[in-house]
Amino acid sequence: MRARSVLVSTAALVAAVSAGWIAAASETAGPGLPRGFRAWKHVRSIAVTDAEHPMYGFHDGYANEAALRGLRAKPPRYEDGATFVVSIFEIAEQRGITAAGATRRDVVQVKDRRAADTGGWRFAAFDAAGKPITVDQEACFSCHRAAKDADFVLTSFRD
Repeated sequence: MRARSVLVSTAALVAAVSAGWIAAASETAGPGLPRGFRAWKHVRSIAVTDAEHPMYGFHDGYANEAALRGLRAKPPRYEDGATFVVSIFEIAEQRGITAAGATRRDVVQVKDRRAADTGGWRFAAFDAAGKPITVDQEACFSCHRAAKDADFVLTSFRD
């Protein structure tokens, strides 16, 4: 069955970056930022409008082919290498239209069964210039725990 839209749970708002994630830019043990990810399948857009919220911004989410296969599976299950990237932008409003403004950061979630402590996923974040932001893998995973039945992915297709 072909998916037409994406359903994003409320928990997805805290999926990519939690307040404990953001730190000074430095090397991270997480995955790298994939080149060309914006050419992948776009799977969601949401806006977190509360400027005090740690996930504030306009979000565009992308999935590689392996992640798409996992999203379409019933129940969702992901193979190693399945990757999601969420670009988070400032919220720009002009003449009643809300859209993405300047880049705030990009966040990455990659399936890697060797990452047993975090449900088989590795996480990373990158600033607007593409430089790594220190990420606490456990802090990231703490938000994903709620989606255990979906292999710890907070985004799903709506049929």
